[in-house]
Amino acid sequence: MKTIYAAVTSLLLVISSWAQAGELTGAWELEYAVYKNSTGEVVGEIKDKTTLSRKVLSDRHFTFITWDKSGKFTVAASGTYSLQGKDYKETVDATSEARLMGKTYEFNCEIKEGVWIHKGLEDGILIEEHWRKIN
Repeated sequence: MKTIYAAVTSLLLVISSWAQAGELTGAWELEYAVYKNSTGEVVGEIKDKTTLSRKVLSDRHFTFITWDKSGKFTVAASGTYSLQGKDYKETVDATSEARLMGKTYEFNCEIKEGVWIHKGLEDGILIEEHWRKIN
């Protein structure tokens, strides 16, 4: 009986993570981002489409590309991601910038009124990004 219970529980966890990932599946465009240091000082901000970025997610993979207002390419990367509850994690396995290769980013995320908001730390900088689904 314990074996059946464990198998059913495992299956439900897998189905639950697929259902959650389904919320993110599609194309997203960066609307806003703010970057703060450990004292809370804003050290970077993206607003008013000064930097353009799109991210596309399938069930387990992501790809993003970023360019500036003039159309000049900035960076691109892709890899795998997982979503467990509000914990979103992505690992880069291909990128135009060597410093990103193999990095794993962990964010706390939620979707509010069609906007995917995620927050997390990267090298001591608090990142908060707001993405709007475009498909």
